[in-house]
Amino acid sequence: MNVSRKSGRLGTRLRGKLAAAYGRRGHQNSALWYVYSPRTDRDWVLRSDLYFEHFVLTEADPSVIDVNYAPELDVPHLGPMQFAAIVHYSDGAVQWHHVSDERIKPNSDAAAQQLMLSDAAEHAGANLVCLDHQFLNQNRQLLWNWQRCIAWMTAARGTALAPYMTEIATFIHAREIATLGELAELGARNLFALYAAAAFRLVQLGDLNSDLDEHPVSMTTTFVARG
Repeated sequence: MNVSRKSGRLGTRLRGKLAAAYGRRGHQNSALWYVYSPRTDRDWVLRSDLYFEHFVLTEADPSVIDVNYAPELDVPHLGPMQFAAIVHYSDGAVQWHHVSDERIKPNSDAAAQQLMLSDAAEHAGANLVCLDHQFLNQNRQLLWNWQRCIAWMTAARGTALAPYMTEIATFIHAREIATLGELAELGARNLFALYAAAAFRLVQLGDLNSDLDEHPVSMTTTFVARG
């Protein structure tokens, strides 16, 4: 939900998070996004459209096991610094994600700052990764599909998806492959949204492969057993 231009009465939790985010934004005119992360099972406020694109792709990455989308770290010589995320991966790697479209010139203050950030990350046992709009938009189909997948999973928040995930996993592992349309036939029509959310959650966790990086989400979206 892009909330940069929305008004009206908001819940106490939403008001508090947005007020803090607007305060950190200062005089910048970028949009704010209020999102639910199925991976972390909590809400986050993102500082810009670029941060939202980063959020979607991080949610889509099955190698991610944990992420903080609002880290603020005390960096030596720089003080408190905000990052797009601190991401933990299944292979044990940790990355500090810096998202910006700023063009950094050699020998500039920005280049010196980036070097200090990289040194601080290395000292903390992590790697600094700098991402821009061009990188985040290499696969527009994947970006668009996972916005929809996250929306399905967000709509199902508060519902225990484990039984649906188990049923789907059993069904697909028995036949190795299935389409979203075939998964829709596993239960009553009014339960389709939960089966869809469960299928996307299994892909997010890396338990299933899919063609979400190639084709638009549809009833022919394909899910494949891993291993």
